[in-house]
Amino acid sequence: MIKRIFYDLLPAISCMMLWAACSEDSGKDGPEGSGGNGGGNEPGKTLGGYADPDGVLILNGGSRPNENGSLTYIAPDGTVEEDVYKRVNGTELGNDAADLYMCDGKLYILCDDQLHPDDLPAGDGALIIADAVTLKKEKVFTRDQLQFPRPPETNGESEYMQVMSLKNIVVMDEENIYFSDEQGLFRFNSKTGENVIVKGSYALANQGSPVHNLEAIVSTRGMAVIGDRLYSCASGFWTSTKLLEFVKGKDEVNRELELPKGDFISGICKNGDHELIVGTCGRLGEGSNFLHFIDLDTWTITQTKAIGSEISAEFRNSPGITLCGDHIYHAAGSTTVGRTSIKTWKSEAAYIDTTADEPTARYLNCNVAADPEKQYLYVAVSQEYAENVVSPGNILVYDISGDEPKLVQNIAGKTSYPNGIYPVSQFY
Repeated sequence: MIKRIFYDLLPAISCMMLWAACSEDSGKDGPEGSGGNGGGNEPGKTLGGYADPDGVLILNGGSRPNENGSLTYIAPDGTVEEDVYKRVNGTELGNDAADLYMCDGKLYILCDDQLHPDDLPAGDGALIIADAVTLKKEKVFTRDQLQFPRPPETNGESEYMQVMSLKNIVVMDEENIYFSDEQGLFRFNSKTGENVIVKGSYALANQGSPVHNLEAIVSTRGMAVIGDRLYSCASGFWTSTKLLEFVKGKDEVNRELELPKGDFISGICKNGDHELIVGTCGRLGEGSNFLHFIDLDTWTITQTKAIGSEISAEFRNSPGITLCGDHIYHAAGSTTVGRTSIKTWKSEAAYIDTTADEPTARYLNCNVAADPEKQYLYVAVSQEYAENVVSPGNILVYDISGDEPKLVQNIAGKTSYPNGIYPVSQFY
């Protein structure tokens, strides 16, 4: 990704160097109470305001030297509101807003917030908890407040370690907030302020040096919550490619399942409460892209299919695949959207050419996001894509309910380098 190449390119390159040896299933207990809504949202109960399930939240990372993160909202009637968090609170999100999640009537917004330009107002911090209906902030935590106890095997002198580039977040409740950085996956308790790095989510680097660094093996794009379980994946230089299961309230991997194909993780899609679809890709482009179907009740892979389209998430933190109906949609970092049927396995590499609807579209900002309830697909594009350039982009909204996509809305100039698009219905 051009905007954050100095921060994100190095770990990605190291992941591409070689395959690591495969690990075996941990053999720990399987899922209990997997049914129901993930993330602690009460099934059947919907909220209004900005938590209306027919609305859409767009989290803007922004041009880091020139602006803080911001939040754009698409109301159920299609009305677009800019900078809604600032309008409600009078303050701004932290710099480089990375990801968000809604749980139990609260909105959790993760911001990297490493850069603090002198000519920008101070943002509210790295982790912001707001009322999901009104967006009124309730708690904020700075990067310093997210420090975590140093794992003893790292041999460092300081008792606590700092978080690095913050990436993704999912939430089960106020005491079980999971977020990731370049070092691993963390479980944060917003009531006590305690932050712990989860065992099995990291490897030790620089093992011959006096101080061992932590390097994440988890790929947290599209982390899925089902009941009291969290699902993520692992891949890269230090590990084999596999699915990981974590249990609410615990700070270690509960189970792992080896994935037979693919070097890197594109994303995870929930297909109901008992099945996950994991997309993996390789270093060879076409011919190295796979979809794995996992039965969570039996903890087995029911099928693995090679697909004819590129599904890489590239250097973006949002998942590279999104599910709507019987199709997986993907763009692989380009302005051309493809789709693959999970019934017939037919792949359409050029299902949508966004430049036909928005001629200024040169770059994909975040990966595409689908709303299965409305059968809409959201694509964020811009003319420029560099962190030192302000380039308000376009959100293209497509109706994908039929055989051919139909452009429903072209939202121009209301966003700035989105890092994620969130149909609110996904949190119910």
